[in-house]
Amino acid sequence: MIGLTLIHHTSPQLQKYCLSRVQTPSVLASLFSTASAKDDFTHISVNEESGVAMLMLNRPPANSLSLEMNEAISTSIKQIEANPKVQSVIIASSNPSIFSAGLDIAELVEPDKDRLPKFWNSLQQVYLDLYGSRLATIAAIQGHAPAAGCMLAMACDYRIMCAGHGDDEVNGKKRRKHAPTIGLNETQLGIAAPPWMGQLMVRTIGFRMAERALALGTLFQPTDALKVGLVDEVVSEQTADVSDALMTLLTEGNEQVSNPLMQKAYREAALYAKIPPRARVASKMVTRSDCLQDMFATREADNDFFCGFIGQDEVQKNLKGYVEALKQKSKKV
Repeated sequence: MIGLTLIHHTSPQLQKYCLSRVQTPSVLASLFSTASAKDDFTHISVNEESGVAMLMLNRPPANSLSLEMNEAISTSIKQIEANPKVQSVIIASSNPSIFSAGLDIAELVEPDKDRLPKFWNSLQQVYLDLYGSRLATIAAIQGHAPAAGCMLAMACDYRIMCAGHGDDEVNGKKRRKHAPTIGLNETQLGIAAPPWMGQLMVRTIGFRMAERALALGTLFQPTDALKVGLVDEVVSEQTADVSDALMTLLTEGNEQVSNPLMQKAYREAALYAKIPPRARVASKMVTRSDCLQDMFATREADNDFFCGFIGQDEVQKNLKGYVEALKQKSKKV
């Protein structure tokens, strides 16, 4: 639960939002249950005994964040929160190569003027629901997490990243093959991360490092992401399917899983779940309530600015160029 003393010191908007998150009746009744949201874009599994749930992102091929995907994520978070026996959630991807590719480019190129504000509002809501969740949120990042995919991870309480899959040798030096990357790379697309997302990176990795990373659109490989604090742990390559591993974790326990990423994620989720929830969430809000209030205060202006920015001719030209580059790249593969 949100600490009531802390709630009374927040804005009326945030008070209403926080209280709605802790007073929702339970909708997940069984010891172990599964559910899906919004065209199966997310899958939920819950183990009430351990207090740990799993939210699997499942919008092929890349978990791109469309209006419907954002709504599915928000719905799933609220559904898990509604079960008072659940204290932690692991967020992972059904695609071992991609955690989330970020915003769905189809929402941005020649956008529908009526849909665009709804889309951006849905992304803001994902940030609010994830960053302000009463749940301890653990990001299990087994694949790439650029742009808004990185935002999803940064909004979590703890981030664990896979090191990659196997080694090769270049100029006599061993290098990780197929290493996933993470970062806010919007400038490489000719756009900029919104202020609230950029500030989230500043709070995560520090001012100077974030300033440079945002300007260059840096995508960090796992070991570099660990060095700058963008992730909290890096684990060795996976040895089992992620979705199968999570299902085994929730039904049979940590000792039955050979996947080190999922082992670490479950161990961390269980650790958070043991902390008295009122104290844990009150402590979380000490560092996050001001940021949530800022979003509530600037949400409409942020939406207006984004919609105006995306509609600019130069921005549209850059986005179309990016789409064309992706098409050419796919032809070569």
